Amino acid sequence: MVVKANYIQVGKGNSAGRGSAFAAVNYMMFRPSEDGENRKAFDGERLLEPHEVHQRVGDQAQAHKYAYRMVMSPDRNFGEKTTEQWASDTLKKLGYDNHVVVSHAGGAGHTAHPHAHALVFTDARLERLDFQQLREFGDVQAKEFEMRLRHDRHMDHQQWRAQLEDELGQWRLGRDRGLQIKSDGVDDLSQQERRDRQTKADKQVSSQVGMEM
Repeated sequence: MVVKANYIQVGKGNSAGRGSAFAAVNYMMFRPSEDGENRKAFDGERLLEPHEVHQRVGDQAQAHKYAYRMVMSPDRNFGEKTTEQWASDTLKKLGYDNHVVVSHAGGAGHTAHPHAHALVFTDARLERLDFQQLREFGDVQAKEFEMRLRHDRHMDHQQWRAQLEDELGQWRLGRDRGLQIKSDGVDDLSQQERRDRQTKADKQVSSQVGMEM
């Protein structure tokens, strides 16, 4: 997963920050897609009309200190709906419930790289560790979505789940080896901290494998 972000200071009485948040969400929604259509924003449950998005952004900008503008890519060729669901699920499962997501993928994409823009409201400044966690958990989520999309509906459910668990295990092993080589003493996390955090994320995903197919 790739994530890039910067933040806007918002909060009650901060009209300049509120205006910047509106400008950010308008860019996300109204940059034309390949067919010239504008995009709707997704809040994790349903697509919102522009006036609903503006109401949501106005309310959240009053209630929180920061609005983070994020660009999230699963590094996979997901379509529009899957990309927006992946981005929203990743944010929600890490506790970032106050967000709207706009997918730039599939027919609504303007580049060859599917991604989603997100506006995330929070009272805390996000640190390097928060973004590292977002990337790592986003990778796990993307792998889960990838496996879901390849679900063979005609295969026996138990056999299919066993196949998924085996594939997920092999993927984790390869990922963990890659992370160990990549860090090579320059990462600010200890190996034990990384393992503990990733184990927690993996357990969250494993508990869902086969349940939402």
